[in-house]
Amino acid sequence: MRTTLLLTLTLLSACGRNERPPAPTAEESRRLDQAEAELNALGNEEGPLPEDSGPSSSSE
Repeated sequence: MRTTLLLTLTLLSACGRNERPPAPTAEESRRLDQAEAELNALGNEEGPLPEDSGPSSSSE
C-alpha cells in the first residue's frame, strides 16, 4: 500500500512539469529554414534510386 502511494505521488509530481525547450529565435528559425531548403534541393538533384539498389528480399 505504501509503495503504491509513493509511486502514485511520484508520477503525479512528474506530470506537472513543463520542460519544453525554448522556441527558436528569429535567427535560429531563419537558419533552420535555410538548412531545410538546402537539404530539399540536394534531394531533388539526386533523383530516384535505381531499382536494384535496394536490399534484397530473396532468401538464398
